[in-house]
Amino acid sequence: MKNKFILLFLILFTFFQANATHIVGGQLFITENKGSIYNYRMGLTMYFDAINGNPGAEDPTAVIYVFRKRDNASMGYLQAPKIERKSVNYTNPACGISSLETYMITYASDVMLNINDFNDPQGYYMIWDRCCRNGTITNIKDPGDAGSLFYLEFPPLVRNNTAFSNSSPVFPAIQGDYACVNSPFTFDFGGTDVDGDSLVYSLVTPMQGYSTKDVPSAQGRGSSSYPRLNFIDGISVSNIIPGPKPLTVNNKTGILSVTPGSTGLYVFTVQVDEYRNKVKIGSLTRDFQLKVVDCPKMESPNLLFRPKGKSTFYSGNEIITMKKDDPNCFEIMIVDSTVNDLIRVQGRAVNNSKDYFTLLPAEFRTTVSNDTMRFDICLDECFVTYDNRPIRIELIAEDNSCPVPLMDTLTIYIRRENSLNTPPAITTSLPGDYVYVTVGKPVSFTVFGKDKDKDDLELSARGQDFSMTSQGMTFRPVTGKEAIQQNFTWTPPCNARKGDTLIVDFVLEDMRCEGNPLPVSKPIYFIVDESPNNPPSVSTNLGQVAVSYTIGKSGSIQFDVTATDPDTNNITLTASGRGFDMQKMGMSFENKSGTQMLTSPYLWSPECSIMQGEKQQVFTIDFVTQDKNCGAASDTTTVLVTVIDEDGFEMPEIPNVITPNNDGKNDCLVLDNLPLGNCENFFKQVAIYNRWGKQVYFTREVGQNWCPDDVTAGQYYYLIEYTNRTFKGGLTIIK
Repeated sequence: MKNKFILLFLILFTFFQANATHIVGGQLFITENKGSIYNYRMGLTMYFDAINGNPGAEDPTAVIYVFRKRDNASMGYLQAPKIERKSVNYTNPACGISSLETYMITYASDVMLNINDFNDPQGYYMIWDRCCRNGTITNIKDPGDAGSLFYLEFPPLVRNNTAFSNSSPVFPAIQGDYACVNSPFTFDFGGTDVDGDSLVYSLVTPMQGYSTKDVPSAQGRGSSSYPRLNFIDGISVSNIIPGPKPLTVNNKTGILSVTPGSTGLYVFTVQVDEYRNKVKIGSLTRDFQLKVVDCPKMESPNLLFRPKGKSTFYSGNEIITMKKDDPNCFEIMIVDSTVNDLIRVQGRAVNNSKDYFTLLPAEFRTTVSNDTMRFDICLDECFVTYDNRPIRIELIAEDNSCPVPLMDTLTIYIRRENSLNTPPAITTSLPGDYVYVTVGKPVSFTVFGKDKDKDDLELSARGQDFSMTSQGMTFRPVTGKEAIQQNFTWTPPCNARKGDTLIVDFVLEDMRCEGNPLPVSKPIYFIVDESPNNPPSVSTNLGQVAVSYTIGKSGSIQFDVTATDPDTNNITLTASGRGFDMQKMGMSFENKSGTQMLTSPYLWSPECSIMQGEKQQVFTIDFVTQDKNCGAASDTTTVLVTVIDEDGFEMPEIPNVITPNNDGKNDCLVLDNLPLGNCENFFKQVAIYNRWGKQVYFTREVGQNWCPDDVTAGQYYYLIEYTNRTFKGGLTIIK
């Protein structure tokens, strides 16, 4: 069922009137629904006493209230329907007792939360307030009149203008086990967090809330300090369940541990705080009850191992060495004092991904008191050790005691010689195991792996006390059958100093036995030689460090800039103007990077706009080359460009006679020596007219000569215009 979260606070008048003691425990939850318009699921997991609880107290919906943490202002409420009800299981179903049966009931609904309504930096909290708790609770006063308040804090849905995703921790269904007087008992109360947040667990006094037996479903109230239950005399958080070892919780795992001292029904609460990047972002309370009963005295089974040739039992602090010709099987004993007790044995190789051994048999039933049973551990071919590291076998014998099985663990360390598998061989294309290298100069060779048994192989490499990638070494792992090879490449970086020795282990693994490969390795020693680092240099083809440019007279400023480095290191070539942006000034220059030699052209045609009313401007440009690989050596060449705007200009003499007869002499009106002008008086255009005033030639490009091949002989007139001056005169064409 989908619901839009109700933001208007509705007063509830004792919505549920069933007056009964039924609440065993539970917790609230809020989970993000990614990609859905109903972006969150809110709900309650509640544990209901199926023996002592009134069936009429099992609510069809749970009313969950939400408040703003900063000021306890109401944000609304949700009526979450019941979506699941199931019985809580025992770890060992055969251990059930008639006085202990619990239902797990889940209430939940998908809701739409608006981030603009839930953006307060201090966050929000949810509560469920209901009466009454189980009336047979031992460690609190007036248990049948005590209410339950479950509490959950959650962060705002947006932080720093960015959506903030978070879901509360998820907990597996609680096992309905009971504990025995004066017997150690553990209880997994921990959860997981889908966001990867850290969870911290602590015991706190359970909350009571404002509901009573007269008003079992009171309207939710916001509060910074809700009422707590009243413990009986002598009970506090430090001994919620008293005994030789009072109840404690592992703050990292949520594992509860207790050795209770007397029978009873004990309520407790674990607070689970949620941290992200060491900052607390959420919190919730989990309530539950633990029943302690007087159980028959049971003894755990006892595992014993007497190594071959020894007169004493294995103590666990020695390594058993098995030769390749020794039998594959050895015997383990189990002693159990209980008659008709079912014993199951299991084992695993702790430091191997596969066990490579079998247990025969793996299940027993005792027939007499202190019965002694025997089974064999038989090692497979692949149960071998290829170095001094033994394989660690962990054996666990478990009986069928109630409420949870009693067990014994035996750990055996075994070193077993290899008998059948021939080690593979690893070689390289190098003449030896020592390689002398120089910074900046590449090194490459090939590594070969071969196996005479034709087994599957894996070839890899690792640095001794360093990461290969941090040094720029390249060697990709490779797999194959019988024979494989792979190339190694490396260009020693700048931080490799003379005298340094880097050791790379090339490892070849025979993969016949999955999870227990047979490895061989070959170290290669890289010794860094003297690494000369000649500094780079930069120069231009100007032959000088200063350039003058006169507006109206000079063409473009052009020259090449070249950076050189005799080494193979990577270098850069860049340019920058002192106090100005080269690109905004219209200067053209491309920064470059590469090795040994870089060349880039500089080009600029200054315009009047850069003069800013001045007659002269000086521009300083630094051309820099830098050795980026080693030592950060650099060189700089500075060029000064002086741009001049002259006050006036001289007009060249314009001829008044042209003889266009193609003899190569005086065939054209020469205009290519016209001045460009200056910033106050610059060239505009040239026009030529015949004697009747008809225009026969026109150009706006300075320096364009006129060769009158297509006009008749006669009298003509020219007009040369600048912004502030005009030059005109007569022109006779003779053909």
